[in-house]
Amino acid sequence: MLRFVTRAARAGDIAGLEPLKELRDSKAGDAVVRMIEDRKVPDAAKQRIAELVAQWPAKGGLDYFEFHLRAHPQPGDEMLRFYAELGCVQFKPWFLALIAPLKKLPVAEIKEPARYALALRALGRFSEQTEDAVAQIAALLDEKYPHAIRASAVDALGSIQSRRGLPALMAVVKDSAIGEAAQRSLFRLTGQDFGDAPEKWAAWFKQQDAKADLKMLSLSDWETHKKEKAAAAPKEEQKEFSARFYGVEIKTRHCLFIIDVSGSMAGERLAQLKEQMSNLLGSLRKKPKDLRFGIIAFHNEPEPCLSGRGLLLNEPASIRRASHFVEKILAGGGTAMVTTLQFAATKVLPGSDVDTIYFLSDGQPTDGRPEDVLAVANKIHEQFQIKFHTIAIGEAVPPADGADRKPSLLEQMAQRTGGTYTVR
Repeated sequence: MLRFVTRAARAGDIAGLEPLKELRDSKAGDAVVRMIEDRKVPDAAKQRIAELVAQWPAKGGLDYFEFHLRAHPQPGDEMLRFYAELGCVQFKPWFLALIAPLKKLPVAEIKEPARYALALRALGRFSEQTEDAVAQIAALLDEKYPHAIRASAVDALGSIQSRRGLPALMAVVKDSAIGEAAQRSLFRLTGQDFGDAPEKWAAWFKQQDAKADLKMLSLSDWETHKKEKAAAAPKEEQKEFSARFYGVEIKTRHCLFIIDVSGSMAGERLAQLKEQMSNLLGSLRKKPKDLRFGIIAFHNEPEPCLSGRGLLLNEPASIRRASHFVEKILAGGGTAMVTTLQFAATKVLPGSDVDTIYFLSDGQPTDGRPEDVLAVANKIHEQFQIKFHTIAIGEAVPPADGADRKPSLLEQMAQRTGGTYTVR
C-alpha cells in the first residue's frame, strides 16, 4: 500500500494518497519523509500529504515526526514546509526556537528569510501563544527586517488571540509594504477599521483602556468587509501627484515591473505602455527616496533594467536610465511568462526585498501552460511573500456578479497572492 501511495504521489494523483489516513506507523512515517523530500512529487500532492498526516493521532502517529525532528533539527526547506503545514501544536516550541535568533542576529546576517517566514506562518496557526512569544513576533514588524519576515509576522499576529500585538500593528498601518496587511490583522482581532490612520487607532485603543474585546474574525470576514466598504464609499479622486500604473496606485517600498512586449503588444498597446511607464517614472520623483524599483520586459526571453546590485534606487540617474530603457522597447516574439518569472525568482528577487510585482500582459504563455505560470507565481509568493498586481490588456471585463466564470490566468495570479486584478 505504501508503494501504491508513493507512486500516486509522484503522479500527482491526489485521490491515491487517501490510504495515508490509516497508515500511521514508522514505516509510513519513513515513506512520508521520502515523498516530501522527493523533487518529483508535485507541491499539491505534498500539501495533501501534510493534510492527511495532520489527522494522525498524537501517539502512535505524529510522535514519529517529533522523533524525526529531534534527529534532524535543521530540516531542509521541503521538510520545514511540511512541518509548517501540519499545524500540530507539538511543534510550536520548535518554531518559536527557530525565530528566536532573530532578536540578536544582525540583519545583514539573515541569509534565509524564507525559513523564518515559514516558521512565523506556522506560529500563526496557533491562536494560543504566550505574551513573550507575541512580543517576539511583534518585534519583527520593524522595517529593518526583510519583507518576507515582516509580512509573515503581521499575518501571524492577526491569528493570535492576544492584545499584546495591537500597538505594534497600529504603528505600521501606513507602512507602504505591510500597512494593508496590518489593517487586515487589526480588523480580524478587533472588528474595527480605521484604515491607515494611526492616530485614530491610538485614540480607540486608549479609549478601550487596553482591554479591547478580541473578535478573532476570519480572512473571509475581512474580504466581505472590504467589499461592503468599497461599495458604500464615494469614488476616490486620484491625487495629481500619486504614482499610478494603468490606474493601479504604486504603494510599495521595493517593487518590480514585469511587462509583456511580445508581438501582440505592437502598435497602440505598446504606445500606451510606454506612455504609462513614462508617466510612472516621472511621478516616482515625488515618492520616498528609499523606494527601489526594477523593470523586466519580456518576449521570447526576459530583458531586465536593473543595477548591478539588483533594484534601481529612486534617484534621477536611475529614472533617466529606466526612461531610456522604456523608449528603446520594441514589440515582437512570444510570451515567455514561465521563463521570465523563473528568471525573476532566481536572479532578481533573492536579496532584493521586493514586496510587490506589477505584472502586465495581453496574452497566454508560449513557453508553458497557465498552470506552470501559476506554479512559479505561487512559489514566489510563498518564498518572498510578494503580491502580484496584474494588469490584463485586452481581456473581457469580468461580469459584476462574477457568476459561473472561471478566473483568467492573471486574475488567479492576483487572487492567490493577495494582489489586485485590473483590466485595460
